[in-house]
Amino acid sequence: MSMYRFPKGAALVFGGSGGLGSGIVELLSKNGTDVAFTYLNNKAAAETNIVKVEENGQKATAKSVDLLDAENVEDFVNSAREEFGRIHSVVFATGPFLNILPLMDAKPEDVYKTLDTDIKGFYHVLRAVVPALREGGGGSITALTTAAIHKYISTDALSSVPKSGVQHLCTAIAREEGPNGIRANCVAVGLIAVGLSQEIESPPGGILDQWMQQVALGRPGAPNELSDAVVFLASENAGYISGQSLPVDGGYSA
Repeated sequence: MSMYRFPKGAALVFGGSGGLGSGIVELLSKNGTDVAFTYLNNKAAAETNIVKVEENGQKATAKSVDLLDAENVEDFVNSAREEFGRIHSVVFATGPFLNILPLMDAKPEDVYKTLDTDIKGFYHVLRAVVPALREGGGGSITALTTAAIHKYISTDALSSVPKSGVQHLCTAIAREEGPNGIRANCVAVGLIAVGLSQEIESPPGGILDQWMQQVALGRPGAPNELSDAVVFLASENAGYISGQSLPVDGGYSA
């Protein structure tokens, strides 16, 4: 039996081939919804995800999409609408690889790329999906951000600054599109034992050690603990929750 309720139609996941996005795609399908998702370069991971969705009795489609190309994003959304009919939920689970270093040591081009990928990319997503959600009578938008928005940790500006922009874009949509039945929320991600946190090189005493020292539960989160929160907020079970940022961080930001 499904834990979370979704109407007929499909969920869209931007960044559905990564460590976090893959778990979200799979859990959405386990809860009875078809899924259309994007990837950038990892076609093999995307094909694996499609198989998992189909094993759960749902349909899936995947497309390589550059979020910085507004037309590319719009084409993906339009093709999903044609294939699945109604779009009822959208998850933004993508972002660039992070450089963990003092802000003044970052190269300008790296700062610009991170800001563009997060803020401009999410804006392109919103421009494409909001009309689709309106057409379907409403729905949800859920974006992954970072717990560093709530409690900053040194050398994490390239994560917290652009993700703050994503959060405020979500707030704008929650306020402006609420009358159209559209909810928008963020999940502020802490240290999860998958995805970018596994790729960060951090020496003893570095950012990962600093982060763990402040996690009340004293451990990294499991991938399913993150995907459960995302799918809950995306679902009809969270129908009266909008404009919020839910930290999934083991008490780091407490």
